[in-house]
Amino acid sequence: MLLRDLSDLPGLDIRLRVGVSDERLSRPIAWCAPTEHMDPTPFLSVNALVLTSGMGLNVTDYRIWDAYVERLVSVPVAGLVFGTGAAHRQLPEGLARACESYELPLFELPPDVPFLLVMRQVEQTLATERYDVHRRGWDLADECTRLAAQGRSLVTVVDRVAESIGARVAVTDESGAELVSAGKAPPGAPRSALRLPSGEPHSFRLQVEGVSSNVLLQPLLGPVAAVLAVQLSYTLGSRTPLHSREAVRFMDALYDEQPIAEATLERLAAEAGFGAGEPWGALLVTAGEDMDRFRLRTLAWRARVRLEEWFRTVRFMEEPTMTTLLVQEPLERVNLLDQARALFADIPQLSVVLTEADNLEELPLALKLARRQTGTAGVRVAPAADLAAIVQSLPHRGLVTMARRLIAPLDSDPTGALRETLESYLRNAANSRKVCDDLFIHRNTLAYRLRRIEHLMGLDLADGEVRATCLLALRVLSEG
Repeated sequence: MLLRDLSDLPGLDIRLRVGVSDERLSRPIAWCAPTEHMDPTPFLSVNALVLTSGMGLNVTDYRIWDAYVERLVSVPVAGLVFGTGAAHRQLPEGLARACESYELPLFELPPDVPFLLVMRQVEQTLATERYDVHRRGWDLADECTRLAAQGRSLVTVVDRVAESIGARVAVTDESGAELVSAGKAPPGAPRSALRLPSGEPHSFRLQVEGVSSNVLLQPLLGPVAAVLAVQLSYTLGSRTPLHSREAVRFMDALYDEQPIAEATLERLAAEAGFGAGEPWGALLVTAGEDMDRFRLRTLAWRARVRLEEWFRTVRFMEEPTMTTLLVQEPLERVNLLDQARALFADIPQLSVVLTEADNLEELPLALKLARRQTGTAGVRVAPAADLAAIVQSLPHRGLVTMARRLIAPLDSDPTGALRETLESYLRNAANSRKVCDDLFIHRNTLAYRLRRIEHLMGLDLADGEVRATCLLALRVLSEG
């Protein structure tokens, strides 16, 4: 019920005596507060409708009326209904001036209309509105429950809530970071918040912009807040096994240094909700040195929620400084790189590496390759392959022994300088200047060492295939 509705109440003949803006007349009425105190503010609350006959203010001094209205505005009350009669036969001029000065809506009640009748009609109207709001709240909760049961994303549910109440709605974490939002609100719109019921260590809130009455907010959005809390828990994987135990077991297997049987990987993928034969996409998100773990978790959560708009299957695994997100089955044609750049555009200090795999056999190698690329701020795509990935894919039986035998002649150098020189020479693509800069040696020293290496190993380092073989052998030994 709004202030402007007072004049429409039947049989009361309430008349607005001090004109104010439409905005002030749109203030909601929370309850009726009959009082004859000179200072009733200790007993008032926001948006109370004050009813008084001025019995305790039978004065003509404007300053007293001014102080009285100033106290009411400080609460602030919704408006003032002044009943003329025994104490004041007509509306006090000082009161009218003060209300006009402070833009407090002032209504006059005829002497033959008791305050009790006003209170009864206002309370009946408020009770009817509260019932309607409760009913709308439960209807909205039922609708959102059906959407969630149909597998709709959290974004879809929040969008429906915003559309239903005609306001901007956002789900935020305890630091205020938005995970998902929907709807619009005009600049300067009132803001309110509801805590989402959750047993999680980190609480979430439903921020609302554009609902003017906090009194109606809880009954309207209280039921749907519980629905959002459950779906948020599912989306973020805080309780749901599909997003925690099965997904973590699958990703642990993908990152395992020891090869996992293909049949085992397929079973773990199916348990985590993936299709083993489908293409894969992955994002590896790591934090910079100045970002704490909780901030990283919040940003990763936001990414998960948004990714569910574009992919049918989204799973993740959190580590202390990195989150891996796996996606499958795009709902439409999606450029994962463009979407990732949009997702993390406001956090340039994050390191985000993207990779893709055509099948489950390729996925472990692609993830390990992408993991080696993390650490540098920005969003980028991991290379399709590197030497380490090739080495990891090779059978290990006898390969380490073979590589060790190839490099063994260099062990005759007790200083290790020859092996260090060979590694730098191969790493710098046989560029003598770069090798000298890398090792801080003269080019004559480099030439001498290279001749020694060729003599001991019986190889010609000018041969590209020989260099590739040596590089592969060194990498096999470094991988163990």
